[in-house]
Parts: sequence; structure tokens; C-alpha cells
Amino acid sequence: MHGLDLPDPGEPRYCGRCGHELRPRASGDRARPTCPVCGWTYYAKPAMGAAALIEDGDRIALVRRAHEPYRGWWTMPAGFVEYGEEASETAVREAEEETGLTVSLAGVFGVYFGAGDPRGAAHLVVYRAHRVAGELRAADDADEACWFRAEELPAEIAFEAHRQALAEWLEGRNDARAAMGLRRYAMAGPAAPLLVYAIIENPCGSSERIVYDAAAHDFRSTGAHFPEPIPMHYGWIPATLNVAGGEELDVAVLGEGEAAVGSVLPVRPIGTLLRDDGDHKVVAARVDCPSIYAATASVTEIPKLEATISRFFQTAASVTGWLEAQATRQLIVEAQRVWALRHAEGG
Repeated sequence: MHGLDLPDPGEPRYCGRCGHELRPRASGDRARPTCPVCGWTYYAKPAMGAAALIEDGDRIALVRRAHEPYRGWWTMPAGFVEYGEEASETAVREAEEETGLTVSLAGVFGVYFGAGDPRGAAHLVVYRAHRVAGELRAADDADEACWFRAEELPAEIAFEAHRQALAEWLEGRNDARAAMGLRRYAMAGPAAPLLVYAIIENPCGSSERIVYDAAAHDFRSTGAHFPEPIPMHYGWIPATLNVAGGEELDVAVLGEGEAAVGSVLPVRPIGTLLRDDGDHKVVAARVDCPSIYAATASVTEIPKLEATISRFFQTAASVTGWLEAQATRQLIVEAQRVWALRHAEGG
């Protein structure tokens, strides 16, 4: 309704004042949900989170997430700021709940914006903190807690804001290479894995197989042809790695709108075609223009579309099934994990 580039999971359908159904109305630079009866207008607002960057000499404390999103990835102890709570109180509370440590704050380390969380976009206030009492242990939403020196920091850092903050912490210790690895996660998409980028090699309707040549930094023809004009845009998701093929995850992009070779499109993953050679194909709907697929939650909702994609991609390998949208997002996260580890190792 509101024309935002990022999804707003908190957008209401009914007026918070009188309960009437909301309607879009131009306000400022976009259409906002507005009550036609009492005039109440909903303004999409990012959440606020707070984190404690707990330092102990040359080490910092990180916790491993026990729940989705990004279960098994590492973050600073952090949480959403509750209504009526100061961000500094949140940082102290979350540190004790997730690590067992009582901390004192030593000022704001930085404020960061992140959109890679399906629960909504948020600003994160990161505080420098020092241990006052307690021993490090995992609790609450964490299943492990550890001290890390700069060279020991894990590659699998969840959420864009945490990656930005830890990259700055690494830069302060002259570890620019590891810091760049964390910053490059932004290549994956505006809100990965909910919204990712698709780099297009083969626009819809093309027949000649085009690929990106990393050595030449350009797109080139392989000399091969598809058995028929491709019925969707086709390319790859950056900052991911498919172990089976040793390359990025392939993505088939649905929706109206033209695209040229080399176009970068924001897309919403809605399923994955599984093949017996492991070269799976993520299916996504583009979100940068109006589309008949705007309300499609999963490709399996449209059997005709599912059959068309299966038929097109089964010429090189047998189709073994489909993943729905939630499992597809997990597939993308795992591909990010592999990419991050490979990049950290210099691959």
C-alpha cells in the first residue's frame, strides 16, 4: 500500500483510533495508509535495537543465536528496545540475559541501520561495555557465548548492523581485510534473505546463453543456446555460493518489466526448483515494478507456473522437487554462510 522498497511487517489494515479499514492516500513522498473516517495516518517506522560491544582486553563477547532468523550465526548481545525503555537500559539488560555478565557502558560506539531481518528494518545503537561481574555463559536467546580476539572473529555474523559495527571494531585493530569481508554482505540484497539482488545474465525471451566472465569483468556468450526462449529473467544472487556447482545460486526472476544483460534487480524469493545435480534454481518475484506475482507467497501456489519452470530446467538434469519460500530463505542463508567462510579463507 505504501510504496516502500522494504517490507513493513507492522503495517496495519485497520485504523488504530476508530477501527475503520485504511485506504492509501498521498502524503509527503508516498501513499500512506490513512483512515477515510477520522484521518489517522500510519507512518512506517523502523524499530530500535540496542547492543553491547563487551570488551575484555583485546577480546569481545559474542553470542550464537538459538532461533531464526540466522539461527547458528553470531551477534553481539542485543535486543529490541521496549516501549518506555532507554536504549542504554536495553543494552545492559540484554547483555545480562544473554551472557550472564553485568556490564557498565562506556559511551556509544555507533548507530547503524539494518534491513536484513524479516521482523522489520531497525536502527541499532551499539554501546561500548565492560564486564563488572559474572562469568560468560549462554542464556536466553543464545545457545553459546564466547570471547573472540580480532583474528578469531567468526565469518558468520548475523544482521547488517552487527556486521557494520564489528567491521569498524576490526578496522580499529588494523584488520581491514576481515572488516571488508563483513561489509561485503551488503552485496546480497536490500534485506537478505527476504529481499535479495538478482544479477541478470539472460533477460526474458533470450535464447543465447550469456554468462559473466569474472576474469574479464564482462558478460560473454558461451555459444550455447537454450532449447527455447527463456520465459523469465535468469541470473544469480551475489554473495552466495552453491557448493554443488562452486558458483553463486542461480535465480529465475518472474514479473513484468524489461531487463538488460547486467541488470541488478531487487527480488523476493518464493521457491526453489531442486535438481539431482545440485544445481538448484531459486525462483523470485521482482519488486521494483508492479507485478501479477506481488501477492504470490510461494511458487507452489501456481501449478501452471511450477510446471513451466520445471519443464524448462529439467533438460540438463532431473527435477527432484520444490522448496517453498521459507525453506528457500534458509537455503540462501546457508549459501551466504558458505560464501562468507570461503571469503574469510581467501577463496
